[in-house]
Amino acid sequence: MSDALFSSFLMVDRPVSPVAGGHTFGGTDASERHERPLLNDRERLLAAILRALEEAAPSGGGTQASVSPSIGDLAAAAADIALGQSVVLQLKPDLGEGHRGAVRAFLEMVLRVSATLDESRLESAISKLAEVLLPDDLADARGALAADNLELRDRFITEVPQFTSAEISAQAGLKTKNPYATAARWKKSGDIFSVQHRGKEYFPAFQFREGRPHPTIKKALAALPARMSSWQRAFWFVSTNGWLDDRAPADALDESHSVVAAAEREGEEVVG
Repeated sequence: MSDALFSSFLMVDRPVSPVAGGHTFGGTDASERHERPLLNDRERLLAAILRALEEAAPSGGGTQASVSPSIGDLAAAAADIALGQSVVLQLKPDLGEGHRGAVRAFLEMVLRVSATLDESRLESAISKLAEVLLPDDLADARGALAADNLELRDRFITEVPQFTSAEISAQAGLKTKNPYATAARWKKSGDIFSVQHRGKEYFPAFQFREGRPHPTIKKALAALPARMSSWQRAFWFVSTNGWLDDRAPADALDESHSVVAAAEREGEEVVG
């Protein structure tokens, strides 16, 4: 990769990768045979560009041997661009050298990565894309399940009282500069949990007593299987439970031992 003649441009050179396994019994590398026509084309094109530049130059009449380095560099860059070996990118004229260096380093990395993309990796990428694009026999069923799940979440947010982070801070009577800090601290310590729905975070109100987390919530959350998502935990708290005489855990929080025992049984394997 090299800078072009003007500071507002950057020339990106494509790396030429040799063809793997290209040796023959004649001792000539296949990549060398492949590159020879390209080199010959480049030499002819370079000579033609140099002649055109010499004729257009104010002094005129020069020969290729006496061409100034700047004209030679310009001709070589033009030849590489015409043959697809390089691309010229226009940068902001006032871009500092540090930023230009960062752009250069990033593009070099991209070129190195793209140059190593072999056929097997390309086929793998195509296969993965095909899996996404090809018809899915279960697409309709998955769509129906997703719709049902979204409806359940809508009902939960509507029918079960919820708090926002700011409301939790207000309920607790805490005056802080950051109204979201209290809920975040309690959530991080495992005292409460939240659910995300339609771009907002909600804290089910049944977790609180007089503005503070009910102690049973933390014990139940610790006892529930770690694999359960926040939404699965939310539904568990509001669903009837046979271990609690068909009451919902949210309605039996004052019976801490029973609720924690029911949470522990969620992780037990079903036998039978």
